[in-house]
Amino acid sequence: MNKIQSNFVLRIMKGTSPVLITVPHGGLRNSSSSWLDALFIKRTTSESPEKNIIRGEKIVLGGDSQILHVAADIIKECPVNVIAGLLPRAYVDYNRFIPEVAYADKNIRPFYEAYHQEISLAIERLQKWHKTVYLFDLHGFGKQPLSGKEYDIILGTNGETCPSETDKKLYKFLSKKYSIFCAGQGDNQSTEFEAYKGDTTNLHYYKKHGIETMLVEISPKFRSAKNPNSKEFGQMLSKDLGKFFTSLI
Repeated sequence: MNKIQSNFVLRIMKGTSPVLITVPHGGLRNSSSSWLDALFIKRTTSESPEKNIIRGEKIVLGGDSQILHVAADIIKECPVNVIAGLLPRAYVDYNRFIPEVAYADKNIRPFYEAYHQEISLAIERLQKWHKTVYLFDLHGFGKQPLSGKEYDIILGTNGETCPSETDKKLYKFLSKKYSIFCAGQGDNQSTEFEAYKGDTTNLHYYKKHGIETMLVEISPKFRSAKNPNSKEFGQMLSKDLGKFFTSLI
């Protein structure tokens, strides 16, 4: 196993798996990283909502708490590969591709680029070994998209990034145990939710490398310290995701 942390990017490559997990918002917490103010300028949002959207990309500052813990637990169950950005989202959004949305300080750019370079290099290495490579972009969501409906996981493909229907396979694998949203499956609507449709990292690398990709949004039930059972639930979910990823090897 190849493990390295440099340029605020964590890379764990196991090689035997065609699965790559990316974690853009699971690094240092905004609240515990004020020391970075000595190095970088923070990103900011405007009180006018329309000013927070630049060329179709939205400025968001909140991180995805404990989502890297979920990824770490998956590794214990299955030899997947992981690329995680470690800088807080207050300083950089690795999941955006418009520079003025992704970061406010030009000194952040090398670390932002290092994250995406690691992803491309990882995909290129995996493509030498595997006919099909899968990228799962792991996130945590807070707001449920439908009133009166509680989803555990939301899957997003922008309607195009899983031509081999890996999203539907994951839905079928997990839906007996969890409440899953996957467009067109079960009682779900045919179109994806705007906020969770998977039109950033997974879409970018699908177009760039032609691999199977999807956005995987996980609810606070599995990762919030406010839920006393979240650690247990998160470990259970990680085991189940690990089983699915093992089936792809």
